[in-house]
Amino acid sequence: MKGLEIDFETRSDVNIKTAGTYLYMASAHTRALLASYRIDGGPLRRWCYGEPCPADIVEHVRNGGLIWAHNASFERLLWQMVLTPRLGWPEVSTEQFRCTAATAAAMALPRDLGGLSDALDLPIKKNKNGVALIRHFSSPRRAKKGEPPGIYFNEPEDFPEKFEQFHDYCDDDVEAEAGAAARMVPLSDAEQEMYLLDQRINDRGMRIDTRSARAALRVAERAKILLDRDMKEATGGAVTACSQVGKIVEWVNAQGVPIPSAAKAEIEELLEADDLPAHVRRVLELRQEAAKSSVSKLRAFLGRAGKDGRVRGAFLFNAASTGRWSSVGAQMHNLPRPRKVYSDLAEKHALNLETLFEAIRFADPKYLRFCYGDELGKPLHLISDALRSFIWAAPGHELLAADYSGIEGAVAAWFAGEHWKVQAMFDLIADPSLPDLYRRAAAGIFNTTTDLLTKKDPRRQVGKVSELSLQYQGGVGAFRSMARNYSLKIDPVYGPAWEAASEERREAAVTRYEQCVKRGEATTKQLSREAWLAAELVKVGWRATHPAIVGAWRALEDGIREAIENPGAKVQVMKCTYLVTRSFLWCRLPSGRCLAYGKPRLSEQVWAKKKNPDGSWADAEVMLRTTAEHLERAGLAKVESKAKPAATALGVDSVTRKYVRFALYGGLAFENIVQAIAADLLRNGIRLAEAHGYPIIGHVHDELIAELPRGVADLDFFLELICRLDPWADGLPLTASGFVGKRYRKD
Repeated sequence: MKGLEIDFETRSDVNIKTAGTYLYMASAHTRALLASYRIDGGPLRRWCYGEPCPADIVEHVRNGGLIWAHNASFERLLWQMVLTPRLGWPEVSTEQFRCTAATAAAMALPRDLGGLSDALDLPIKKNKNGVALIRHFSSPRRAKKGEPPGIYFNEPEDFPEKFEQFHDYCDDDVEAEAGAAARMVPLSDAEQEMYLLDQRINDRGMRIDTRSARAALRVAERAKILLDRDMKEATGGAVTACSQVGKIVEWVNAQGVPIPSAAKAEIEELLEADDLPAHVRRVLELRQEAAKSSVSKLRAFLGRAGKDGRVRGAFLFNAASTGRWSSVGAQMHNLPRPRKVYSDLAEKHALNLETLFEAIRFADPKYLRFCYGDELGKPLHLISDALRSFIWAAPGHELLAADYSGIEGAVAAWFAGEHWKVQAMFDLIADPSLPDLYRRAAAGIFNTTTDLLTKKDPRRQVGKVSELSLQYQGGVGAFRSMARNYSLKIDPVYGPAWEAASEERREAAVTRYEQCVKRGEATTKQLSREAWLAAELVKVGWRATHPAIVGAWRALEDGIREAIENPGAKVQVMKCTYLVTRSFLWCRLPSGRCLAYGKPRLSEQVWAKKKNPDGSWADAEVMLRTTAEHLERAGLAKVESKAKPAATALGVDSVTRKYVRFALYGGLAFENIVQAIAADLLRNGIRLAEAHGYPIIGHVHDELIAELPRGVADLDFFLELICRLDPWADGLPLTASGFVGKRYRKD
């Protein structure tokens, strides 16, 4: 590998996990203690604090040489904020850096060096003893007896043997990074360009209204005192604080209302019940309001804001294997959705943001209720509703935000060849007064027309939930989860869904429900019989109106299977190509970028019947041969015939972050492709915006946020600009909407 491979060990009084890298480097107490490095694959060398920058590094950097590091933003910021200004090291440009963690993520490998070296089975792995050494040298120690107050560290000269071990640990990191780099496919030129853009976006940061954020925290503290008082009164003293979840559960159960826990989902489900006693409802609403996460969000904003009020480093490049970003630290990507009552007022322009923030700055929860009433003015809810708007532009500037409209639905229809839907999208672009896609989806599900199913018809919400939950092969469980996100009650859907369904669909739904009950599937316990049947009929109706998307699931699954069976052979499936080589299954997207799946393989499957708890035999289902034969030996299953093999691969679990094997079925492959194409469109929008003088400061899912001097932004031009398509996306119905304003908001 050509270039400078380098790894530093540092110390600081700032907790990098809570404050982030930018504030860590800004501290006057931050110091680079040591480094290990090699140049152009040469011998491993060392540097320690107090020594001048090594001559070979000076020469390499001044000649414009590349610098490789794992999580290279750390090394880059250390160099630019500490080494150059404080120690006189030569200046480096962001363009010189290459990040092996970003490369690993692009190949769906673990991003952390320890997990990566294990996944690649490298001869030299990350030294797991380093944690104790980092704790010893990199964090402040307690002041010793007789020492005046101050910040103290364990000094290297006082622990020479341990410090030598610390350098050994750094040596191993460089060796592991080099070994990983040699085994991985480097980022393409286009991906490296996007990585550099990502670094510039993170450097710019997003400005926080810190004054209002501090006032909002005072509002929250006072509101919680009032909520605790109300909780004590509502429960007759049995519960004295909204944080006493165990006592709340005990009290609610004592009122004859069963509740297993005070989890958000459990409370929301109970509050949907029409027959919930008023005094129990009051207690659950108090708990619900007190549990709002807006306080922790605001603390994260303030904890990571620099002296200029800007939060930097909030976006993680290639966080998902599809190439999508995620947000870290202040978590800009999971800001809460405002309540409907808030959104309705904002849409009607009855809610002025500057007036709201003036009210927040009073730091008095009672004043908010006085200004906005008992429902809208619930202090913690209102702060949560307005959380996005704590992000605002610098003095003399304004934000321009643009959101791609229904991008996943558009990509899914375009990729799968769901031509009627693509045409409907183009029709809507030409004439927005036409029935939207949610109405069209609902009309197909309920066997009616959009003339009879108006915009205000409650069935439209069913169409919306189905569009958001079913296109990736989701079923009853997926529909239920999305329905809860959008406060859709499923039981009332049963009547119109049952009436619209054919006799054949009704019989099939009932049969499937009975089978699922016998198997003890969770959804049959979570939903009433009517709600379960309603969700099943909606699923069947949606699939019937989307035959091309359903066909895409099967085609992708067959293509993946064919590629694994024939390593080295290219398998074309619609607009993608699959290929197995170098122990990976590659999926070449229409843009030319590739998705990666580690160590793909096929597992034998069979059709088998499982024994139900009552002793009867269920209908045959597909399962792994090993599982079926194990159950058969125990008398719990009967193998009937061979089925198509199942494809599996290795990837990083989105929850545990562990490198695990998972089933690569058609719906998941379709979801990966659709979301990857959506990411490519977002990347293209970022490139175009930057090239035309619209500096991007952030992005939230499929939304771009630029910051410009007041009066400069041209919204119409910007929306047209970011929707310009590369030739590979020809025919894709892409649109965007947006706004220009001082504060960020949900448009």
